Amino acid sequence: MKKNETYRNLIDQIIRVEKKYRDPDFSASMLAERMGLPSYALSRILKSTYGATYTNIVHALRIQDAARHLKDKRFAPYSVDDIGVMVGFSNRQSFFSAFKKATGTTPEKFRLS
Repeated sequence: MKKNETYRNLIDQIIRVEKKYRDPDFSASMLAERMGLPSYALSRILKSTYGATYTNIVHALRIQDAARHLKDKRFAPYSVDDIGVMVGFSNRQSFFSAFKKATGTTPEKFRLS
């Protein structure tokens, strides 16, 4: 197995499988430390493997998760703000801004569409 593939598997395990993207306090430096890498090395690996920054990757996963929740009837009792917190956004502004940038619409309009 190539080194980048090994790193990708480890990153996927931590961020996706363990759902660390939902933890607003879990940072790129924490991921680097967990992987036993300096932050600059993790940054390079993310750029070469995913073509994105840590923040971009985490936001994309959060938006995908939020979109699923917004369309899932089981989450109908939860407010849009509640869903933003569930998927890892620490405040309404960052959730709405990231969601609109990614989807072209607000979470409320997405839920109603």
